[in-house]
Amino acid sequence: MKAEHINPFIISTSEVFKTMVGAEPRKEEVYVREEKEFVNEISGVIGLAGDANGFVIISMPEALALRIYKSFAGEEKDSIDADVTDAIGEILNMIAGGAKQIFSRLGVRFKISIPNVILGKDHKIAKQRTTKSLCVKFSLEGSSFVIEAALQGKKD
Repeated sequence: MKAEHINPFIISTSEVFKTMVGAEPRKEEVYVREEKEFVNEISGVIGLAGDANGFVIISMPEALALRIYKSFAGEEKDSIDADVTDAIGEILNMIAGGAKQIFSRLGVRFKISIPNVILGKDHKIAKQRTTKSLCVKFSLEGSSFVIEAALQGKKD
């Protein structure tokens, strides 16, 4: 994945959180994830296919997912349920959709899949060893979350 491919995801993440959560996340660091596994408590995954193929993941601790849900839906939850997983999936869907619009203006078109949400303390999301992805760690309201993206053009 080329470094400039992460920028549409950073821009879209910031816009979605400002609009839907009412808070702007702060970009902490960008790094390459080459190891096979990634660990957190709730993650959403969307596939990307077209002129470029790959995926985008959002991953966060349960407490942050519950705070995001409260801001997003105006309702407080004590634990992750179907409503919270739907909200996290929808946030990721909006992030992927926003990035898709930016890439489209650059002449790169792809379709996005329906989001899948994975739950469980210390769950792992494995990827192919050959897949290089970039991660962006964001901080928000005293917590942090990660957006991970892998995107490879058919000519790369």
